[in-house]
Amino acid sequence: MKTFVRTLIAAALLITPLSATDAFAHAHLLKSMPADGAVTASPQMIMLTFSEKLTAKMSNFDVVKADGSKVDVQVMTADGAKVLHAMPAKPLAPGAYKINWVAVTDDGHRMTGTVNFTVK
Repeated sequence: MKTFVRTLIAAALLITPLSATDAFAHAHLLKSMPADGAVTASPQMIMLTFSEKLTAKMSNFDVVKADGSKVDVQVMTADGAKVLHAMPAKPLAPGAYKINWVAVTDDGHRMTGTVNFTVK
């Protein structure tokens, strides 16, 4: 019985670092401004904060109107490359919008997602 328990403990100790490494290899969206599902005035700044440092040249987002047309924004990185942000060139008209983002970490892992918000 002691051998079985030791084997289980040894297996758990070997597996734990591998699963933690995999979890930290991807940039996950921690928060967005505006928040997903928000109904807000036209935002002066659009900001996405991620869990990992991003590769600036490969990470980006588009702001898309309900009709599929893109809003003119120039995306930049900040806060040690964990934040993508942009200011719309002009105030957003009332309606539904999507932020379609791509986040790539230095090790090449690519994540994508969407944040929806409505301008009142």
